Amino acid sequence: MSVKSIGLGAVVALACASTSVSAAIIRTARHASTSNHTVATTTSGQRSILMTVDPLDVASFRLEVSFEADKVQFMGITGLNGYVIDDTFEVGGEGSNGQIFGIHGYYPGFNDQIGLQASNSLAAAAVAATGNPPAGEVDIFQVSFLDLAPDLDKTFSVFADPQDYIKAYDPDMGTITTALGPYNPATDEGVDPAFSTVAAVSAVPLPGGLAMGLMGGSGVLATLFRRRKA
Repeated sequence: MSVKSIGLGAVVALACASTSVSAAIIRTARHASTSNHTVATTTSGQRSILMTVDPLDVASFRLEVSFEADKVQFMGITGLNGYVIDDTFEVGGEGSNGQIFGIHGYYPGFNDQIGLQASNSLAAAAVAATGNPPAGEVDIFQVSFLDLAPDLDKTFSVFADPQDYIKAYDPDMGTITTALGPYNPATDEGVDPAFSTVAAVSAVPLPGGLAMGLMGGSGVLATLFRRRKA
């Protein structure tokens, strides 16, 4: 992984919040959709983005993620459900516009970066060796952040630049199809983007017992102070 620039900040405690964006309907084999689920943890202050894609059986992909760099700090990417994420992605952007460039991943046996998917016969050999990629819509990777501004909303997105793609293996036909670049409605091909927002977290109120205890303690201190003056 090459890191161009990442923000610095302390770990903050967060209240739990989550939002999700449903995946779009796939209309053709070369039209892939993404969905983006954002979850806030309650312990370490870490925000996690779960990206899901659902074009048939995902064999390999190359995607981008954007985030607000002045509000969160990028921590890492983890493959899910058996998917492998290469460490060749880059993190950068300008000002508050953070971006993770070139997130490439694949299901074992379908690494298109080594030419395995040059033909459908090779893809069939990969299936024989490792089995089909997970069917349907599954989580393929998770991006983790630290929240630097819990009192502010934060927006994340996953999308495809012109060189990005989602490749899918069709187990019925034994073939691979590619959704290349951002979605083009004129051709009904490409990858749909997806967005999610984590809502701001207000100050967490004190539990009733603790609040009453603090109020009672304040009353005792006030009584002692009056007695000392007398």
